[in-house]
Amino acid sequence: MATGRSLKLYLVDGSASGIVTVEIGNWSGHILFSPRTRIETALARAEVSRTGVYILIGPDEEDQGVQRIYVGEADELKSRIVSHNKEKDFWDRFVSVSSKDMNLTKAHVKYLEGRLLDFAHESGKTTVDNKTNPNFDKLPEADISDMESFLEEIRLALPVLGVDFFPTRKVSPKQSKLPLSFEPVADGEVYFVLKNTKAGIDARAIEIDGQFVVLEGGFGSLKERSSFLSSGIKNVRDRLLLSGVAERINNDNFVLRKDAEFKSPSGAAVFLYGTSRNGRTDWLVEGKGVTYAEWKDQEIAEAIGNT
Repeated sequence: MATGRSLKLYLVDGSASGIVTVEIGNWSGHILFSPRTRIETALARAEVSRTGVYILIGPDEEDQGVQRIYVGEADELKSRIVSHNKEKDFWDRFVSVSSKDMNLTKAHVKYLEGRLLDFAHESGKTTVDNKTNPNFDKLPEADISDMESFLEEIRLALPVLGVDFFPTRKVSPKQSKLPLSFEPVADGEVYFVLKNTKAGIDARAIEIDGQFVVLEGGFGSLKERSSFLSSGIKNVRDRLLLSGVAERINNDNFVLRKDAEFKSPSGAAVFLYGTSRNGRTDWLVEGKGVTYAEWKDQEIAEAIGNT
């Protein structure tokens, strides 16, 4: 069972829609979140005079419901954000990440910038406005370990602020010229399978942190029924095919080259079938032959019985 964590959120304006700061116990980092409409107040704060990384966030006008982000780093966050306020139009809010103890160096933030872009590209959840990824890898091994720990706290905090472009499974750093790879799912976890030989569907999934994750290597159908055309899942599939998370292998099927996550087993089943589905009965517990719905009912019964 996952260990609980505590985050300290401070509503600077006394409003959840205004400037928010985030701190985590025993973490040297500091996060500042601000809507663009409050930029003059946010940029007057001491945190943005530090070295750090920043993320500009806004809607993707070409893909409704998807965020567009730009990730950058700076010796002084304030000056870079002021520049983007003049040059970039898409964003309506921003996040800055700095260190309370002022120990982040230029090399550190270049590494953080590259890793955040790695996450964004690997997840397929967002549109990335950056044209290149610096992939800075000139840190000593000990510093890389420290920065990976620092990133885990960022990864924990940003989704609380509605900024989530992280893969559900942790992505390992690049080593030499090897491609990024996901850390394996822990042994003993419950897997779900969905197969339809006639349609060429063969996929495996797992629940992680409240998300239903279809694992890389799964096959789905490219057919699109009328019910699918009007669903939000079509936009998801189109985006994943465009980004390379999913890849067409013939006229009828695609394969997932990376994990794809959904809010429910039904969303995942619709994605794979291209038509309306009840994922709670489509997905079976691997090795047991019971449906997701039956398994979940059993989990609920056991949880209630233990209270």
